Amino acid sequence: MTIPDPEERLIRELRAEGDVPLARALLTLSGLSTDEEFEEYRLKLDRIHRGFIEKLKRNNPVGFPPSDEYKARFRPRYRARMLFEHLWHTKPRRHDSNILLARVIDAQLNPDINSKVGNCVGLTSLFTVLGLREDLELTILVSGEHILNRLRAHGIAYNIEHTDPLGFDCDLGGKSYSEYPAVNLLAHVLNSRGLARERAGDFDAAARDYEKALFIRPDYANAYNNRGNMKYRKGEFGGAVEDYDRAIGLSPSFVEPYVNRGQAREKLGETEAALKDFEAALELDPDSEDAREWLKVLSGV
Repeated sequence: MTIPDPEERLIRELRAEGDVPLARALLTLSGLSTDEEFEEYRLKLDRIHRGFIEKLKRNNPVGFPPSDEYKARFRPRYRARMLFEHLWHTKPRRHDSNILLARVIDAQLNPDINSKVGNCVGLTSLFTVLGLREDLELTILVSGEHILNRLRAHGIAYNIEHTDPLGFDCDLGGKSYSEYPAVNLLAHVLNSRGLARERAGDFDAAARDYEKALFIRPDYANAYNNRGNMKYRKGEFGGAVEDYDRAIGLSPSFVEPYVNRGQAREKLGETEAALKDFEAALELDPDSEDAREWLKVLSGV
């Protein structure tokens, strides 16, 4: 009997039920497949969580409530802030390139205090699965390829930036972010993994990751752009243009798909349309060297 691929099974479960346990889903994307592996990492998450509970006890030694009561008695904002501080104090140099939850968990538990942990995707994944154990109401905020958490507690929203030790209740600095349910972390892990596979030259695997990301989040402009790049690489220029169209339709200020669509249109012999794409890219980003160089080539300047 053929055993279904764990990720394909995960995609089917999402399609059928619309929801799966987030920690298990993120660990599946990390490459775990057996019950023994999942149990091993559940126990590792338990270790991290116990360290957080001990921090709460140390900060509240008198009358600390038993574990089955403290969630109700301690305000969500306080628990979230203490969890954030615990993770930073445990690993003060935590910003790294790890995106997969299993690697992030192992890095968090590494006894070397100077070992790094993960990037914004990996750090947000770890905080989210731990926060869900605390019944915290967490979503994710996305801008480009940057991700952070949003906590809602007693009608107030708090932004949590995991790449900055002062990032709890941070100001977004005027940047535009879109808010999504925490399950959309899966799409961002897949897109980031696809980019890593693309850089390693495994283009077929990268394309499959972008497809999976788009199943989970059909409005993911960056994944459309990246899937278009895979089609472009295979010489499927018409299909690439369609993906770039989708990316631009979803995110009109996203510069990269304009440049990419211009290149694909040039391959299709649509020079005037390509010129308009490069001009549009420069209007959005006057520093776009790719758009400027293509304009010079096509205009003969």
